[in-house]
Amino acid sequence: MNPLDIALIGCGGIAQKGYLPALALTSAVRCLWLVDVQKRVAEELARRWRIPAVSDDYRAVLDRVEAVILAVPNHLHSPMTLDALARGKAVLCEKPLGRSASEVHTMATAAKQARVPLVAGMTFRQYPGLQAIHRAFPWEALGAIQEVRAGYGNPLDWPLCSPYLFDREKAGGGALLDQGVHAIDALLWVLSVEAATVMTYRDDGDSGVEAEASAHLTLRLPDGRGEVPCRLEVSRLRRLANRMEVVGERASLCMPLSSLGMPELRREGRMTPAVEPPVVPRTGPQCVAEQLNAFAQAVRGHEAACASGESQRPVLELIETCYRARQPLTFPWQAYVPWA
Repeated sequence: MNPLDIALIGCGGIAQKGYLPALALTSAVRCLWLVDVQKRVAEELARRWRIPAVSDDYRAVLDRVEAVILAVPNHLHSPMTLDALARGKAVLCEKPLGRSASEVHTMATAAKQARVPLVAGMTFRQYPGLQAIHRAFPWEALGAIQEVRAGYGNPLDWPLCSPYLFDREKAGGGALLDQGVHAIDALLWVLSVEAATVMTYRDDGDSGVEAEASAHLTLRLPDGRGEVPCRLEVSRLRRLANRMEVVGERASLCMPLSSLGMPELRREGRMTPAVEPPVVPRTGPQCVAEQLNAFAQAVRGHEAACASGESQRPVLELIETCYRARQPLTFPWQAYVPWA
């Protein structure tokens, strides 16, 4: 397969820590252009990573490549995607694909009309442990499912190039949309969830964007396995357990939300591997490289293990429903003031 010639648009943290190291690990994708409004940044990175050309105008490079990677702030995802699709270019867009389900629907519809792939940058789908469980979920080993728990949180120490994440209009949301989108996509994908209902949702976003969020959901499992409660916790202030746990009547399945972690079954206090033979872990850049490989496969018309644009509609619909049902999240150290 000939290399897929792409332009990487946006030279911020995810480009520097994710896409550029990953591009060095794959021959399936070839980066011909780096694009950023801060052209000096693009030039410095191009020298370091041996990228042939740079520009500060993404429209000027669209006709010079086959596809684009969008690593730009959230409010630019939809308009830039639509511009690229209108030129017949395939798009790999960073998460969240859109700020709303409406944006995602518009983008996915445009991709269908242009007959080119639209892929969301959901790297959790490249985690070997989650892939193995998705391929062969251990329903029989678990028995009837009683509860699902998921938590994902890390202190926000990302090398930000702008403060857009703290602007709700530009970001679309806080921790739930920024970090929770990974956990929700993994949850719906790994368990093949047919529908999800929001029972309660709380966050601390009174002053703008939330840093802590907690939701109680009901998940409808596939193949008539019924509905089960799900607890979801997200934080951009604290490092949480960063795992999903499916509690069954016979055993529990623990799935780390990490490219290095392996899923395990817990029975009577003993932990055993949930997949045989054990899968080989991947580093973060290796996962991004696998996502690039899958993107190239999709553009070439082959079946590919990546998150389609349409797959993100239920994810964004669930997040939007949470925001509509929002109640304040209080903490034990906050005194109750009845007149406030």
